[in-house]
This record gives sequence, structure tokens and C-alpha cells, in this order.
Amino acid sequence: MPEEQLPYRIRQDFLSPSEMTFFRLVADAMHDRFYVCAKVSLQELFSVTRPNENVHYFNKIYRKTIDFLLISHTNMKPVLGVKLFHLAKSHHRPRDEFLDQVFAAANLPLVYVPLQEKYEVAEIAGLFKDAMRRARDHQHGQEQDFSPICPNCEITMVLRFYTDGPKKGQQYYGCLNFPDCKAVVAMPAGQAKG
Repeated sequence: MPEEQLPYRIRQDFLSPSEMTFFRLVADAMHDRFYVCAKVSLQELFSVTRPNENVHYFNKIYRKTIDFLLISHTNMKPVLGVKLFHLAKSHHRPRDEFLDQVFAAANLPLVYVPLQEKYEVAEIAGLFKDAMRRARDHQHGQEQDFSPICPNCEITMVLRFYTDGPKKGQQYYGCLNFPDCKAVVAMPAGQAKG
């Protein structure tokens, strides 16, 4: 029986000419500070906090991508997302409200840039700088909502309740791999969730 020929080939249109122009400009202008990644999956970029409470939120980001992501040279952390859009398409909404909300919740700046044949470095750098400043301003005084990472398994922990004993009814963070991993992190004082 002949071996099955799988139907996979490299896409010829991975980046359109306008996307390639934008990528080259940003990569050349920012090469000493940032790496530029193309077509990054949101599920690789973001995690869902409190996964036992918000499992359905994973489906909202599943199979969605951001056009470009700038990553810091020094610590490999995401710094800024870029979404390109077509100005000429009247049915296309330049802003994606859900995408805005996801990036705002994670306090990661997001910039919308119209697709063009040619880009100006100073204009793009100004957009990036403004977005990063707005994200910094927004972060001040904002309460963070996150789940800790399991010290053993290095995955997100979930919110649980003690069901018996002296702490019955109190909340804590437990590992998703329970009962194989019994790591526990106490709920910070004043952050109990209703």
C-alpha cells in the first residue's frame, strides 16, 4: 500500500507585499531593541486567568492572530502588538473591539496601522511610542487579576475552595495537575473572589 501524500505546502502569501514592507521597515528601525514576530497566535501570547472560572474565554482567542508583535531583546517579553488594516475596504472596521479589550486587559499596547505601499519610520515610531505611553498611564493604579504559576509544574493555577478542615470555605490556588501535584498558593489578603 503506497504511503499517503499529505497535502501540506508552504503558503506563497504568508506576508503580502504591504505586510512585508511594514515588517522590513520595523525590523530595520527597531533591530537594536526589539525582535519582530509575524502572525502570532493569541493563544500563545495570552493565558486565561482563573481558568476554572473563565474556560470559555479561551475559545474567544483560539485560532486568532495578531499581525506583528514586538518582543524585547533583553527579556523576551512582548512589548507591543500591531494590527494592520485596509483603509480602502469600506466594510472593514479598522478597530477590533474584542482585540482592544484583550490587549487592554493584559496591559499590552496595541497599534492599528493602515496597509500602505510605503511607510514613514518617524510616523510608525510615533504611533508605537504613544501606544506604550498610554499603556503605562493605564497601568498605574490598576488592580491586577491573575493566577499564580505552579512552583512545581510551571502552569497556571486555579482558584479552589477548602471543602473541610479548619479552612473550610476559604479560597486558595491549586495546581491544574491535582491530584498528581498538590502545590497550593494562599489567596492574597483582601483578594477573595465572590
